[in-house]
Amino acid sequence: DGTTCVNMLRLGRGPFFRFCKLFRDRKLLEDTIHLSIEKQVAMFLHIVGHNVRNRIIGGNFGRSGEVVSRYFKKVLHAVGELRGDLIRKPSLETQSKIEGNYRWDPYFKV
Repeated sequence: DGTTCVNMLRLGRGPFFRFCKLFRDRKLLEDTIHLSIEKQVAMFLHIVGHNVRNRIIGGNFGRSGEVVSRYFKKVLHAVGELRGDLIRKPSLETQSKIEGNYRWDPYFKV
């Protein structure tokens, strides 16, 4: 269900599966006998999106806290490898929408 996906992972179903496909295509993550890439990424997104402890995620996914921790680190490393694609450096230019708005302009003066 799309609503459940957004509520749990803070990401819709389509983007979630594209995100997993990106990890698979670039060989940053792989399915294991214990967890599929989708479950690894789902655990990671749930932890990051809700600040949930490993013990809680372990209970939800039927895994130990140690397993959750191990796969969290793997996905975190994979996300780090995508940093050039996912994260862009901040621009020093003020957006025109903010610059022309009397409510926001005083806060963004240089």
